[in-house]
Amino acid sequence: MYSMNIGGVELSVLPPPSGVTVSGGGRAVGERLTIEGRIVATRSPLPGSKKITVSTSDNHVITAADAAAIAALGDGPFTFSLTGYDGAGSYGGCVFEEPPSFPSVGHPAYRGCNFTVYIPQGGS
Repeated sequence: MYSMNIGGVELSVLPPPSGVTVSGGGRAVGERLTIEGRIVATRSPLPGSKKITVSTSDNHVITAADAAAIAALGDGPFTFSLTGYDGAGSYGGCVFEEPPSFPSVGHPAYRGCNFTVYIPQGGS
């Protein structure tokens, strides 16, 4: 089961799984070494920031109403939740990396979508 919620907007028509990609977000391991180079402790810092890109191909769309609601979020922080997609989770403090675009697809009730959500460090 797939779902996507962007700032309280639950998408009624979803992009395909291939249209959702994740970059970043790994955890580096910090090591504490002795003078001889022996590891005496390891710790995992907060997860790094990540970006989730959502885009639709010519064959996939979202509704124009959902596109308008997403565009209305502006540049303020919002919550972003994914279920079933790569990078699934619920994240807070998210912003759009640049304003989202919703190209016309030939029918007024639907739009394509292209946007990248920036999830801050430890935002999961």
